[in-house]
Amino acid sequence: MKKKSKSTWCIFSCVFILVLAAMPSCKKHAKLPDENNETIHAVKFKIKDFEAIVTPLKKQSSNAKRAAHSGATSEDQLLYHWTFDNSNAVPENALDEAVVIDYDNGKKNYDFLGGWPATGKAISFKGGKEILVKIPATGIQSLGSWVFDCNSSNTGPRALLLSYSLDKGNSFSELSDTIKYPPNLTQSAKIPVSASLGNISLGNSKELWLKISLFAGSRDGGAGYSPTTGTFKMDNLMIYGQVNPAALPSKFYYHVFDAKSKAMVKSGVLDSQEAFDVELPNGSYYLSLIAKNSTLPLIMAEATDFEHFYITNSFAERAAELFAGRDTFEVKGATERVLNLNRIYSEVKLTFTDSEDLSVIDSIQVEQLHPVFHYYPFMTRSSDQFDKSVLTVFPHFTAANQSFTFNQFMGYYRDNTAIKYQFRVFREGKLLRTFELGSEIRNNVQIQFKGKLLETANGNLGFQVVKNEHWDDNIVIEY
Repeated sequence: MKKKSKSTWCIFSCVFILVLAAMPSCKKHAKLPDENNETIHAVKFKIKDFEAIVTPLKKQSSNAKRAAHSGATSEDQLLYHWTFDNSNAVPENALDEAVVIDYDNGKKNYDFLGGWPATGKAISFKGGKEILVKIPATGIQSLGSWVFDCNSSNTGPRALLLSYSLDKGNSFSELSDTIKYPPNLTQSAKIPVSASLGNISLGNSKELWLKISLFAGSRDGGAGYSPTTGTFKMDNLMIYGQVNPAALPSKFYYHVFDAKSKAMVKSGVLDSQEAFDVELPNGSYYLSLIAKNSTLPLIMAEATDFEHFYITNSFAERAAELFAGRDTFEVKGATERVLNLNRIYSEVKLTFTDSEDLSVIDSIQVEQLHPVFHYYPFMTRSSDQFDKSVLTVFPHFTAANQSFTFNQFMGYYRDNTAIKYQFRVFREGKLLRTFELGSEIRNNVQIQFKGKLLETANGNLGFQVVKNEHWDDNIVIEY
């Protein structure tokens, strides 16, 4: 995410998503002859092994959602994440989109400056005294930790205090002692800040307010503090905790096509459920059903026939899980169909075997070097489009955990297809190393790249590939 080109892509993607999200509710479908005569029949669809499929969607079981950093339990998930790379205060990941960042009694006229890594942005507050992150509490089962990076201008604050409120700012409780800047801190350096939220009981509170109070601090003979012109900037803001499974939206997207005309005749979006009905006249049909767990809607082609209809998913959605099913059927009266859903993504895991301390690594950028994957329910087609968005991982490596995962949307393939990634490793916001990894897999596969992060053997990674085709098996590539 720390890349300028992502800004344009994300603006386009967001507009694209918003437009397409409205399609199922407002699309004008083709009329079928028998509809005019009202000879329609109820077709009931049931999901086979519904609980086995929906439970992972609800629980967000992917390890990519789990934090592996100091102060968070192994079960903590990334609830909110801001990189500020798009020069706005909209989070890249959010359990609830109603989250707000403001300062000094509701101000939002912040700026965006170079962040960490330097290829991205950070949010900047000029003359700020109190910064507030206001988070809806609905959907949060428990809290884990609050993490961000920060620094100030020469005349900005050099000390801060963290606190929280459960009554919309009427009262605050401290989360930390005063955090003081280290002496001789350079302008390009960052201060990693972390506070445990584990002792906060949300109860019936509707909002959690996290506050950063800014102070002059020790100037150490440097420039004097200016409460009006001094600036404070913050980046890589993350809040961890556990999600109430019932609060996470899991959606079913269905599309029905007439077999003769190929036209889309029915579509809709449902909360995940074991069975649903669609009314159709006599005829032959194709059905596409896709399940997704995310606050973001599915990205669909603006097509009205089954030959050109496809879906895809943003690479930036690191932990999105998608399942798909398809069916062909004939309607002569009321009928019932049972649908099988299959995983249309794979899990990519990197495990590092370095003996040295990897906690110095503050972020790793991941970029796809293969074309975007599209899922065509009824056709076999490839894509020559590229998604240049960058997935930024903040790994917080420890001696016990030197790995991270992300989900790769794949679509459906009978044969293996190429995947390839570029990884850019940053330490203290500066590029340390760039390397590429790749293989060939299909959907419904777990693949692991295993080797040293900071060492390269004569520049040759020398992969060894072991492949299986079932989710419960692993592909391990040692390098």
